[in-house]
Amino acid sequence: MIILTGTSGGIGGGALEMILEHKLLQPNEFSISSWNGQTKSKKAIAAGVEVRRGDFTNPETLAHTFDGAEALFLVSHPSVGEERFFYHRNAIDAAKNSGIKHIIYTSLTFGGLEGESSVGGVTQAHIRTVAYLKASGLKWTIIRYGTYQHLWNNVAGFLRLDKDGDAEVVIPNDGPNHWAHRADLGEATGRVLADWRSYEGKTICLTGPQLLTVSDVIQLYREHTGRKVNVKIVGTERAIEYHKQHKTLPPEQEDFLSNWASWHNAFAEGETNFIDSALENLLGRKPKTVKDLAHVLFAPETNELDTTDFN
Repeated sequence: MIILTGTSGGIGGGALEMILEHKLLQPNEFSISSWNGQTKSKKAIAAGVEVRRGDFTNPETLAHTFDGAEALFLVSHPSVGEERFFYHRNAIDAAKNSGIKHIIYTSLTFGGLEGESSVGGVTQAHIRTVAYLKASGLKWTIIRYGTYQHLWNNVAGFLRLDKDGDAEVVIPNDGPNHWAHRADLGEATGRVLADWRSYEGKTICLTGPQLLTVSDVIQLYREHTGRKVNVKIVGTERAIEYHKQHKTLPPEQEDFLSNWASWHNAFAEGETNFIDSALENLLGRKPKTVKDLAHVLFAPETNELDTTDFN
């Protein structure tokens, strides 16, 4: 049996729906672990999938949540800071103590083909988690995900799509990135989980199908909407100062700006300047491009700026 975490999120939820819709696993072959012991999935409820309580931030709740399972799908904690390494460590330790033999962990594609080092702040907890998992003695699989396409406006200087008139995008740096559609990533993940034993000791890089800089994506936005957007690439210090002065983020999130700036520096250093065929192979079709989804990605009704996890 495999236990799935993170099923209320985009990746884990997409994987769960893929598994249920296509009957990739039978309900007695997996369970769900969530922070509150509940699931929002109507399909999971209807199928009678077991739901257990397990909160990474509260180790006491993890004492028995993984009992009786052979594998754990460990979705990373929804934040961008280094503190989440400790939450992941809690889950890995509890899983090992419960008799879990194999952990499938979700990471990011910053850091190039190997992903063992990166200038991206968002990646540091992942690098530590992967190292800890590999040293744990457990079997492992690492699934690395490309930057979600719907986050493009966060990356592009927190551009508000619901505002009219000309806009200015101020970013620290720029470079090629393999933007990926989150629904595609979830679908592919579901297929990996359905055959998880085949991926022991493997790292899977799920990238989008084309390389686009932030400036390239903004050009597609201009073409789609007709809105004039001026892009300024000004370096880390000036970009952070600009967004503080213009109060782009609420005061309690301003410390996140240095982490945000590091993403652009990772792009500029070529960390995401590659395309892997794994996503297409798992889907059995071409993954969606930014242009394919322009009507969704570039519309305020369907892609509202969301900085919830940026603390």
